[in-house]
Amino acid sequence: MTALDYLANTGVVRIATPLRAGGEVVTPIWAVVAAGVPYVRSGYGPDSKWYRRATRAGQVTFVDADHRYQATVSPITDTSTLDAVDQAYREKYAGQPGTSEMIATTARDCTLRVNL
Repeated sequence: MTALDYLANTGVVRIATPLRAGGEVVTPIWAVVAAGVPYVRSGYGPDSKWYRRATRAGQVTFVDADHRYQATVSPITDTSTLDAVDQAYREKYAGQPGTSEMIATTARDCTLRVNL
């Protein structure tokens, strides 16, 4: 499975973010792909620990059993892209608790493009 397949087809992905003192923390989150590009959001806003570590470091690793996919992340503010990411979350996670929080302003403001 490629990194893009993992992010597109896995309901809950595992993102590893680096600690300042070394090591990493693995956190389960949701991820989507819109127009062939993967994105992640912090459903808990900018104070989420994984989000702060990811934006500080600019790099993350997605962990899928024996596979590790390294990536960089960059904030997205473009309205049309954010709208497409909203739609991707609506489609992928339709009917699941928490979907409305992932398209709320707090999460939308914490959208990161995943650069594989």
